[in-house]
Parts: sequence; structure tokens; C-alpha cells
Amino acid sequence: MNFKRVSLLTLVYFIGRTLMLAVRHASNFLPLVIVFFAGGEQIRSLALLILPIAIPAIVVLHAFASWWFFRYRVDGTTLHIRDGIFKRKQLTLDYARIQQADVRQPWYFRPFGLSVLGVESAGSEGKEVELAGLSYVYAHELKDAMLAESMEVQSDEQNGTATESKSDAISIALPLSEVARYGLIYNPVLLLIPILLYPLSQLNLLDEWLLPKLEDLQANFNGSELEQYGWLFFLALLVAALLIVIVASVIIAIIRFYGFTLTITGNRYQSKAGLFTIVTRGFQYVRLQRVIWQQGMIARLLRRRGMRVNQSGTPNQQNGQKSFFVPVLDKSREQQLRHSLQLTTPQWQRVHPMSIFMPWLMSVLLMTGFVALISGLDWYWVLHALWVSALISALVQVQSWRRRAVSLDQHWLATRRGLIGEQQRWVPAYKMQTLKLHQGPWLRLWGSCSLHIYSAAGRETIAWLPAEQLAQWKQQLLDTTTAHKGRWM
Repeated sequence: MNFKRVSLLTLVYFIGRTLMLAVRHASNFLPLVIVFFAGGEQIRSLALLILPIAIPAIVVLHAFASWWFFRYRVDGTTLHIRDGIFKRKQLTLDYARIQQADVRQPWYFRPFGLSVLGVESAGSEGKEVELAGLSYVYAHELKDAMLAESMEVQSDEQNGTATESKSDAISIALPLSEVARYGLIYNPVLLLIPILLYPLSQLNLLDEWLLPKLEDLQANFNGSELEQYGWLFFLALLVAALLIVIVASVIIAIIRFYGFTLTITGNRYQSKAGLFTIVTRGFQYVRLQRVIWQQGMIARLLRRRGMRVNQSGTPNQQNGQKSFFVPVLDKSREQQLRHSLQLTTPQWQRVHPMSIFMPWLMSVLLMTGFVALISGLDWYWVLHALWVSALISALVQVQSWRRRAVSLDQHWLATRRGLIGEQQRWVPAYKMQTLKLHQGPWLRLWGSCSLHIYSAAGRETIAWLPAEQLAQWKQQLLDTTTAHKGRWM
């Protein structure tokens, strides 16, 4: 079978890929920037005439060359990719190695019925292949064929010991109200405010625009009116700004997760969501390396949780390609999903109370030292900072200790932590790669130690449990992993 090119309409995708490549290698253009600013007025004038034409032309030419040299071939159970302009490379990816295959339909492809198929193999650090410009139907057919072959190989390797697939499909749909709740729970706009404050402060917007506006408004009030209504005005401004942030966050959530539907068929999980760009993402139960249940302060008030499934690789990025994400779940949907994931009922065990002492001491010293520096070692402020920080830190550490717990049975290792909210991490007990016991002088003093657990999803640490118990847990995890005969990546 001959190699094929993708659709010419995919040129839009390659232009975007070229721009992202330029951003990643922006440091390489630093010498040109220095020449631009240090080369004199003549060079700057010439650059301002050439760059507006040269940069778009280079981007388009590079994107066209990338499209021209990009070829693919599908022959039954293997995907072949040829890519590169000057440095040519060829990738051969067997379906049996496919860990995840996702279909994304960007807004600029939707009118033409095209999509992007992202394919990732076990052990890769990100998307190994992206096939853009495939028809939406063909992309899904190819994805299903890849995952079906991978599951067939898995069943053969396990010699009939694979987890029995459920015959009935399960569908979990999130209505628009639930997606809006996600916008309230995880507010990305609030995270952008500290990032934007510094560049905005450099533009003198506060002095040149905001303060004159406030002075004009103040001039419209006489003294008695300002004294009576001024605080209401500023309170209204604060409330309006908060509402704008909330509305923006909800809109972002709707754009990302509109129409979110999770379909569970046997041991295959697939989600589909998006308002403008529709993303179809899935994973197979055998690939599961860790389940994370997340509940922040607002989520706890709304009685909602988010769920993430990590596969192999780097799992700590919320939007990482290795993660399968369900944004928000109420109690009934959470129980349904826990049952589908075969999570057991945890028997939570708290750690030793002395685990709070060192964090408490360090926080008190840091806060008191900071006050001492800014007050010029004024003992009045230092002593007040000492007792206030000791009290506040004690309340925080005790609450954190109350939420911290671990659980282990023959199927799952689970950890729990949090302060106001809560995070639970569940790792299959038979998917351990390395286990290390550590006991420093402080832990030894209290008869405790720490167990460092390395799996394909990362590291978990269990500390401040009795040394004898953690030694037993280590042996139990090793025995469970050794006894497991099936495939787990």
C-alpha cells in the first residue's frame, strides 16, 4: 500500500503547528531581537518593512512543506508515518502498542467533516502521532480498530484472565447546569489575575485611566453624598468584578465540556465534549494506573467531585494527554463510576499525630522570621507574630492531619489528604514497580517509617505509620504484583 497525503485543508492545522513550533523555540530568535533594538534606526525601519511580509510568508511556506512531506499508511495492524522537511523520520506504530487514541474535531475542521486523530503508545511522554485531516467517520473507525487490536492482544497475553467485560453499556451525561458548576468549582480566570497584574501595572493603566475615571465619578458627588454612598459604589464595583470573573469561568467551562458524555462499554471508557472543538477521548481499563478524586472548597459546598484517570507517563498535568478527565460528578454519578472502576470500600487509617509537629514548627519559624525582617526586629510585633502564627498553624496542621489517611486491601492502595477539600488517590495494588522503605532519625524516634511507592503513574509516599505495618504492606504489595499474570500497561 502506498503512502498517502492528508487533505489540503489540513494546511490550517500545519500553520498552527508551525506557530507553536516557533513559540517553543522563541529563544533562538533572541539575537535577531537584539539586532533590531541595537542596530540603529535604519535597520529598525528596514525590519518593520520586511517582517510583516516575511514572517507570514515563512510560516505559510514551512506549513506547506510540512504538509507536503507528511505521509501516512495504514496496513491492517500497523500505522506508518513519514514526517519532516530537512530531517526526515519514519515511525512505525503497531496497534498492539497503542495506549490511547483520541479524536479531536477543531472548529475550523467541523464545516468540512474533518478531524485530528491522536495516537499514543505505551511509555511515550506525549502524543506520538497526530493525523490531521481525516474524515470524522474514518478517524473513529481507525481509532476503534487500533483499540480493538490492542484489547485482543491483551486478552491473548492474559490467557483468559482478563477482567470480564460488562455486556451492557453505561452512559453518563452531564447537563449544562453541571458543566456550569464546574466553572464555579475550578476557576481558571482567578489563576490568571496574578499573572496579568504585573504587565498591567507596567502599562500605567491604573494611573492614566482608572484613577481619573474614579476622580470624575467622585466629582459628581458632594461631600455628604460621597460619605453616604461612596462605600456602596466601591462595593458594587467589587461585586461586578467578581461576577465578571465567575461568568468568564463558566463560559470557559461550557466551551470545553459542553455536551459531556461518558460511555462505558465493557472495559472501554470514552468521553465526548466540546462546544466549538469536539474532543473524543478514551482509555481501556487495563491501562489504568491511578484514579484521582478531587474536591476543592467550592466543590465540597456544592457536593461535587472531579475524577481523573492517569495512565503511564507524567500524570500531574490537569490537561495532560495521559489523563482521562471527568470534570464534575454528583453523588449518584460518582457511585456509578466507582462501581464501574471496581473501587473497593476504603478502610481509612490515620497517620501518627506527631507528623504535624515539623510542618507546624517550620511554618511558625517562617512567618515569625518574615515579620521580624519587615518590622526591623521590633519585639512587640515579633512576639505577636509568634503566638498568632503558632495558633493559626496549629489549627491548619491539625485539620490537615484529620484529613490525611491511607488504606490498603488486596486490590487497591488509596491515600487521602486535604485541608478544606479533599483529594483521594487510588493505585491498583498489582501495578507496583519499585517499593522503598525509609526511616530517618525523627521517624525512628516514634517507631514509624515511610514507604515510597513507584508505579507507572508516578510516586506515592506513605509516612508516619508503624514500621512493622509498612514492612508488611511492602511485602503484600510485592506479592500481589508478582502473583498478577495479566498485562497492566
